[in-house]
Amino acid sequence: MTSEARARWAVALATALACWAFTLALLVALPSLAAAEAGGAVIATPPGSALWWCTAVTLTLQSAALLGVRSRPRAALSAVTGLALLLGLLAPGVEYTLSHLGVLVAVFLAAPRRPWQEMRPVLALTALAVAAGTLANGLRSGLSTMPGVLGEALVQGVGIVGITALVSLSLASIRTAREAQRKEGQALARERDALEREREALIRATASEERAAMARELHDIAAHHLSGIALVAGAADRQIDTDPHAAHESVRQVRAQTRAVLDDIRRVVGLLRDSGRGEQGGQAERSVETLATIPALVEARAAAGMPVRLIQRAPSGDQEPGEGIGPLAQLVAYRMVQESLTNAAEHAPGAPCLVTVDETDPDELVLTVRDEGADPARISAEGTGGYGLVGMRERAGLIDAPLEHGPTADGGWQVRLRIPRDLTGLPSAPGIQEGAR
Repeated sequence: MTSEARARWAVALATALACWAFTLALLVALPSLAAAEAGGAVIATPPGSALWWCTAVTLTLQSAALLGVRSRPRAALSAVTGLALLLGLLAPGVEYTLSHLGVLVAVFLAAPRRPWQEMRPVLALTALAVAAGTLANGLRSGLSTMPGVLGEALVQGVGIVGITALVSLSLASIRTAREAQRKEGQALARERDALEREREALIRATASEERAAMARELHDIAAHHLSGIALVAGAADRQIDTDPHAAHESVRQVRAQTRAVLDDIRRVVGLLRDSGRGEQGGQAERSVETLATIPALVEARAAAGMPVRLIQRAPSGDQEPGEGIGPLAQLVAYRMVQESLTNAAEHAPGAPCLVTVDETDPDELVLTVRDEGADPARISAEGTGGYGLVGMRERAGLIDAPLEHGPTADGGWQVRLRIPRDLTGLPSAPGIQEGAR
């Protein structure tokens, strides 16, 4: 027997014992109540007589029949009702009413145990049996006239069976509704968990793809640096005898570029989970995207029909464009603009878009991509961390650059990347590009 079955059996046993104890207690107390009643209106069977013991046994059998209500509600209800009807033919009026308690409990427990179509005939017969028993007992006891006994019989039948069944079915309906709501809530919670796990899996897959892409880009960065180192080293070899000062400068450039490529490699490799395999063939021949290639990217999108324009704010003072922005940082900037334009075309097709490259701040480079597309679904799609933003965050984290994104006050969308400048002496990307060429 399972723990749930044992718990149900314990509840049924407790209910039967409580009903038996209460009815027997009232049976024992009836003589005292009869003696205290003025005018002798209450007539009770003397304790210990055969009729008294018959009444006690009948009430006990009624309580015992309650044990079967949960498993066989119709049979148990019929047994309790039959015993009450039998007692109505034998016992005086007051003692017969004690059997109504067992019938009431049986109706309350049995009514919701089976479908209403099955219980309706049994409940109707129970009501008729209670009314018949009350009518026969009243006429036999001689405590009331025929009209009074008939009215009492109808009231007992409707009250004990009809009202009790109605209350029981109402409570059962409430319990069923609450249970259905609880199960529905659990199902929704499981569905939310499944969707969340699916989303996390997709995010992990996207991040893995981005890391693999960054590994390929690291290959390009390394190839870009090394090609520049090879050119500068070749120039230094020719300058050693003819121009020692220029040869020393070339060696310093080689050292600076070596430091730059090692720093970029350490940054990327530290975060890559799956380093992947370097692709052969034309991968090393691809150009590395930089700040200088952003105008071409914008022009290509504009030529494809996208309403996009570019604003470039040059640095102030003696600072050169792109100064202090290493090749990896420039690649991150390019990818951020590229992905932001892709998102704008997907979520706000046809909306004007503005790309701003602001180098007026001597300490950082600020890139902003802003569109005027008002799409409510976009806030839920991108605002909670869309998959395109996963790659942006991965890349921005490599260079410790803050990335901000979200809706604008006029209903558009804006992505902003702040890249801190590294002015510790490393060569800028334009210088490397020239050396590479």
